[in-house]
Amino acid sequence: MTRPIAIVCAMEWELAHAVRTFSKVTRDGIGSYLAEIEGVPLVLAYCGMGMVGAAAGTERVIQRYRPRAVLNYGCAGAHRLELLLGDVVVGTRVVAYDNARETPAGEVRYAGMPCLVDGKQRRIDALDADAELVEVARRVAEQPVEAWPAELGWPGDVAHRAPRVVFGTVSSADRWNRAAATIARLVELHDSLCEDMEAAAIGLVCAMNGVPFLSIKDISNNELLRATSGGSAMLEESGADQLARRAASFTLSVVRSVLV
Repeated sequence: MTRPIAIVCAMEWELAHAVRTFSKVTRDGIGSYLAEIEGVPLVLAYCGMGMVGAAAGTERVIQRYRPRAVLNYGCAGAHRLELLLGDVVVGTRVVAYDNARETPAGEVRYAGMPCLVDGKQRRIDALDADAELVEVARRVAEQPVEAWPAELGWPGDVAHRAPRVVFGTVSSADRWNRAAATIARLVELHDSLCEDMEAAAIGLVCAMNGVPFLSIKDISNNELLRATSGGSAMLEESGADQLARRAASFTLSVVRSVLV
């Protein structure tokens, strides 16, 4: 039996972009759908927001379906001024940046990510994505990405342009950073392009199970250019029809390219 490829998102409305592209989709329990792409089974799952939910949901998918690869897509907040709404970030590596230690003097230092691999506890600074999946993504990146509507939350003092695809670090934690100094510190420490609340947790679970992994994010907000009043307000302003839409399309293109 052909092993499936799995796609894991945080939110059901993010996953819906992929689900609606298939004419035949079967709901398989809570948070999972089954489909086929080029005759290969595809698992489409959502895990809920946050690191714990992401880890638990990914482990459930791996144990139940034994996928040959896991791709994660969804929304992310930019860490660079030049990253704009609709830009796609391919995570060549992920980092769970809130693993920290405090000194007696109150200084907080990044301590790396604990990771159990082959029964041995390791601590790594960052987790690299699967090299073959990254190369496939580089080929997909040569295709144009659908433009973001200029009237939906686009920074007023920035010229509208077509989306770009960039490759680099996705940082993850149960936090939403909005202060420029905080974001600059993360860029300094981890060379991060964007942040979310799931990718590193999903990647670590995949690494512990020996499953190839790749994270693909689209930029939903850039607090360095335009402050967002809140998650629900951002969803209302830009709409679930736009947020994560480009990451979904890019992810499905990667899956199809893997199967060629």
